[in-house]
Amino acid sequence: MVVEDINFLDMACLLKIGPDTVMERFGGLINTSFFDASTIAGTLKQKGLIEFTNDYPGPNGILVTTAGKTLITEAETKSAEPFDALDSTILVQMSGGKRLPFELANSLTLRGRDLAFRLYKLYKQNYIIYDLKNGGVELLLTESGFLKVREVQPNMAPNIGQQKAAAKAAGIGPIEKMLQGNAQPQQDPNAKKGMGRLPLIIVAIIVIVVVVVLAKKYVLGG
Repeated sequence: MVVEDINFLDMACLLKIGPDTVMERFGGLINTSFFDASTIAGTLKQKGLIEFTNDYPGPNGILVTTAGKTLITEAETKSAEPFDALDSTILVQMSGGKRLPFELANSLTLRGRDLAFRLYKLYKQNYIIYDLKNGGVELLLTESGFLKVREVQPNMAPNIGQQKAAAKAAGIGPIEKMLQGNAQPQQDPNAKKGMGRLPLIIVAIIVIVVVVVLAKKYVLGG
Protein backbone atom coordinates (compact mmCIF):
# COMPACT_ATOMS: atom_id res chain seq x y z
CA MET A 1 0.00 0.00 0.00
CA VAL A 2 1.31 3.45 -0.98
CA VAL A 3 0.65 6.13 1.62
CA GLU A 4 0.18 9.53 -0.08
CA ASP A 5 -0.88 11.78 2.78
CA ILE A 6 2.46 12.07 4.55
CA ASN A 7 4.85 14.89 5.34
CA PHE A 8 8.45 15.25 6.45
CA LEU A 9 7.49 15.22 10.14
CA ASP A 10 5.92 11.79 9.65
CA MET A 11 9.09 10.49 8.02
CA ALA A 12 11.43 12.05 10.58
CA CYS A 13 9.47 10.53 13.47
CA LEU A 14 9.18 7.18 11.72
CA LEU A 15 12.97 7.02 11.42
CA LYS A 16 13.27 7.31 15.21
CA ILE A 17 11.35 4.09 15.80
CA GLY A 18 13.44 1.00 16.39
CA PRO A 19 12.68 -2.63 17.28
CA ASP A 20 12.47 -1.86 21.00
CA THR A 21 10.65 1.50 20.87
CA VAL A 22 7.76 1.85 23.32
CA MET A 23 5.10 4.50 23.51
CA GLU A 24 6.13 5.58 27.00
CA ARG A 25 9.56 6.65 25.70
CA PHE A 26 8.60 7.88 22.26
CA GLY A 27 8.37 11.52 23.40
CA GLY A 28 12.01 11.47 24.48
CA LEU A 29 13.08 10.12 21.08
CA ILE A 30 11.43 12.98 19.21
CA ASN A 31 12.17 15.65 21.84
CA THR A 32 8.61 16.50 22.80
CA SER A 33 6.05 15.96 25.52
CA PHE A 34 4.20 12.70 26.04
CA PHE A 35 0.97 14.39 24.92
CA ASP A 36 2.46 15.62 21.62
CA ALA A 37 4.18 12.27 21.11
CA SER A 38 0.84 10.51 21.57
CA THR A 39 -0.76 12.78 18.97
CA ILE A 40 2.04 12.12 16.48
CA ALA A 41 1.92 8.39 17.11
CA GLY A 42 -1.84 8.44 16.60
CA THR A 43 -1.37 10.21 13.27
CA LEU A 44 1.24 7.66 12.15
CA LYS A 45 -1.14 4.87 13.16
CA GLN A 46 -4.00 6.46 11.24
CA LYS A 47 -1.83 6.68 8.12
CA GLY A 48 -0.93 3.00 8.46
CA LEU A 49 2.76 3.59 9.10
CA ILE A 50 2.93 2.03 12.60
CA GLU A 51 1.11 -0.43 14.82
CA PHE A 52 0.88 -0.75 18.60
CA THR A 53 1.47 -3.92 20.58
CA ASN A 54 -0.57 -4.57 23.71
CA ASP A 55 1.59 -6.58 26.08
CA TYR A 56 -0.38 -5.87 29.26
CA PRO A 57 0.80 -5.04 31.87
CA GLY A 58 4.06 -4.17 30.10
CA PRO A 59 4.80 -1.08 28.00
CA ASN A 60 3.04 -0.45 24.71
CA GLY A 61 5.38 -1.23 21.85
CA ILE A 62 5.50 0.61 18.51
CA LEU A 63 6.18 -1.35 15.33
CA VAL A 64 6.76 0.05 11.84
CA THR A 65 4.31 -1.51 9.39
CA THR A 66 5.07 -2.81 5.91
CA ALA A 67 3.81 0.49 4.49
CA GLY A 68 6.15 2.38 6.80
CA LYS A 69 9.13 0.24 5.83
CA THR A 70 8.29 0.69 2.14
CA LEU A 71 8.20 4.45 2.64
CA ILE A 72 11.64 4.46 4.27
CA THR A 73 13.07 2.23 1.54
CA GLU A 74 11.72 4.54 -1.18
CA ALA A 75 13.16 7.56 0.60
CA GLU A 76 16.57 5.88 0.81
CA THR A 77 16.47 5.06 -2.90
CA LYS A 78 15.53 8.59 -3.91
CA SER A 79 18.20 10.08 -1.63
CA ALA A 80 20.88 8.66 -3.94
CA GLU A 81 19.57 10.53 -6.99
CA PRO A 82 21.69 13.39 -8.43
CA PHE A 83 21.25 16.92 -7.12
CA ASP A 84 18.96 18.87 -9.48
CA ALA A 85 17.22 22.21 -10.03
CA LEU A 86 14.38 21.55 -7.58
CA ASP A 87 16.90 20.73 -4.87
CA SER A 88 18.61 24.06 -5.63
CA THR A 89 15.30 25.89 -5.32
CA ILE A 90 14.60 24.31 -1.93
CA LEU A 91 18.01 25.36 -0.60
CA VAL A 92 17.56 28.91 -1.89
CA GLN A 93 14.13 29.08 -0.25
CA MET A 94 15.66 27.95 3.04
CA SER A 95 18.43 30.53 2.79
CA GLY A 96 15.68 33.15 2.44
CA GLY A 97 14.13 32.22 5.77
CA LYS A 98 11.92 29.19 5.10
CA ARG A 99 12.63 26.87 8.03
CA LEU A 100 9.47 24.74 8.30
CA PRO A 101 8.33 22.06 5.84
CA PHE A 102 4.83 23.54 5.46
CA GLU A 103 6.36 26.91 4.48
CA LEU A 104 8.35 25.23 1.73
CA ALA A 105 5.35 23.17 0.60
CA ASN A 106 3.24 26.34 0.27
CA SER A 107 5.87 28.38 -1.57
CA LEU A 108 6.81 25.53 -3.94
CA THR A 109 3.29 24.06 -4.29
CA LEU A 110 4.64 20.55 -3.72
CA ARG A 111 2.79 17.60 -2.22
CA GLY A 112 3.87 16.74 1.30
CA ARG A 113 5.10 13.31 0.19
CA ASP A 114 7.25 14.68 -2.64
CA LEU A 115 8.73 17.38 -0.41
CA ALA A 116 9.45 14.80 2.30
CA PHE A 117 11.50 12.74 -0.15
CA ARG A 118 13.36 15.85 -1.32
CA LEU A 119 14.18 17.00 2.20
CA TYR A 120 15.37 13.52 3.16
CA LYS A 121 17.57 13.49 0.05
CA LEU A 122 19.11 16.86 1.00
CA TYR A 123 19.63 15.57 4.53
CA LYS A 124 21.37 12.41 3.34
CA GLN A 125 23.57 14.45 0.98
CA ASN A 126 24.58 16.70 3.91
CA TYR A 127 22.98 19.92 2.64
CA ILE A 128 20.50 20.26 5.51
CA ILE A 129 19.88 19.00 9.02
CA TYR A 130 16.61 18.87 10.93
CA ASP A 131 15.65 19.29 14.56
CA LEU A 132 12.65 17.56 16.12
CA LYS A 133 11.16 19.46 19.06
CA ASN A 134 7.83 20.46 20.56
CA GLY A 135 5.85 18.26 18.20
CA GLY A 136 7.33 19.78 15.04
CA VAL A 137 10.43 19.77 12.88
CA GLU A 138 12.72 22.66 11.94
CA LEU A 139 15.09 22.65 8.97
CA LEU A 140 18.55 24.22 8.86
CA LEU A 141 21.24 24.55 6.20
CA THR A 142 24.58 22.89 6.82
CA GLU A 143 27.83 24.55 5.77
CA SER A 144 27.73 22.47 2.58
CA GLY A 145 24.16 23.65 1.99
CA PHE A 146 25.14 27.29 2.44
CA LEU A 147 28.05 26.92 0.01
CA LYS A 148 25.75 25.19 -2.48
CA VAL A 149 23.36 28.14 -2.33
CA ARG A 150 26.26 30.51 -3.05
CA GLU A 151 27.14 28.33 -6.01
CA VAL A 152 23.69 28.01 -7.58
CA GLN A 153 21.93 31.25 -6.68
CA PRO A 154 23.54 33.44 -9.40
CA ASN A 155 22.20 30.97 -11.97
CA MET A 156 18.62 31.11 -10.68
CA ALA A 157 17.79 34.22 -12.76
CA PRO A 158 18.76 34.98 -16.41
CA ASN A 159 21.43 37.63 -16.98
CA ILE A 160 20.80 40.93 -18.83
CA GLY A 161 22.14 39.55 -22.12
CA GLN A 162 19.65 36.69 -21.98
CA GLN A 163 16.83 39.12 -21.12
CA LYS A 164 17.69 41.32 -24.15
CA ALA A 165 17.79 38.32 -26.47
CA ALA A 166 14.46 37.04 -25.14
CA ALA A 167 12.84 40.48 -25.48
CA LYS A 168 14.12 40.89 -29.05
CA ALA A 169 12.89 37.42 -30.01
CA ALA A 170 9.46 38.22 -28.58
CA GLY A 171 9.34 41.51 -30.51
CA ILE A 172 9.05 43.53 -27.33
CA GLY A 173 11.97 45.86 -28.00
CA PRO A 174 15.03 46.78 -25.95
CA ILE A 175 15.16 45.51 -22.40
CA GLU A 176 15.41 49.08 -21.21
CA LYS A 177 11.76 49.58 -22.23
CA MET A 178 10.78 46.60 -20.05
CA LEU A 179 12.51 48.17 -17.08
CA GLN A 180 11.20 51.73 -17.42
CA GLY A 181 9.81 51.57 -13.91
CA ASN A 182 13.37 51.37 -12.57
CA ALA A 183 15.01 53.65 -15.14
CA GLN A 184 15.71 57.35 -14.73
CA PRO A 185 13.67 59.59 -17.08
CA GLN A 186 15.72 60.95 -20.00
CA GLN A 187 16.05 64.71 -20.37
CA ASP A 188 15.37 66.54 -23.61
CA PRO A 189 18.73 67.78 -24.98
CA ASN A 190 17.07 70.93 -26.37
CA ALA A 191 15.50 71.65 -22.98
CA LYS A 192 18.94 71.35 -21.42
CA LYS A 193 20.38 73.81 -23.94
CA GLY A 194 17.52 76.20 -23.24
CA MET A 195 18.27 76.05 -19.52
CA GLY A 196 21.87 76.94 -20.35
CA ARG A 197 20.85 80.11 -22.28
CA LEU A 198 18.49 81.38 -19.57
CA PRO A 199 21.16 82.82 -17.19
CA LEU A 200 22.80 84.70 -20.09
CA ILE A 201 19.51 86.40 -20.97
CA ILE A 202 18.98 87.44 -17.36
CA VAL A 203 22.50 88.90 -17.14
CA ALA A 204 21.95 90.85 -20.39
CA ILE A 205 18.69 92.35 -19.08
CA ILE A 206 20.37 93.41 -15.83
CA VAL A 207 23.22 95.07 -17.74
CA ILE A 208 20.77 97.00 -19.96
CA VAL A 209 18.80 98.19 -16.92
CA VAL A 210 21.99 99.39 -15.19
CA VAL A 211 23.14 101.26 -18.31
CA VAL A 212 19.78 102.98 -18.67
CA VAL A 213 19.73 104.04 -15.00
CA LEU A 214 23.27 105.46 -15.20
CA ALA A 215 22.51 107.29 -18.45
CA LYS A 216 19.46 108.98 -16.94
CA LYS A 217 21.48 109.96 -13.87
CA TYR A 218 24.20 111.65 -15.90
CA VAL A 219 21.71 113.38 -18.23
CA LEU A 220 19.64 114.75 -15.38
CA GLY A 221 22.73 115.70 -13.45
CA GLY A 222 24.14 117.57 -16.46
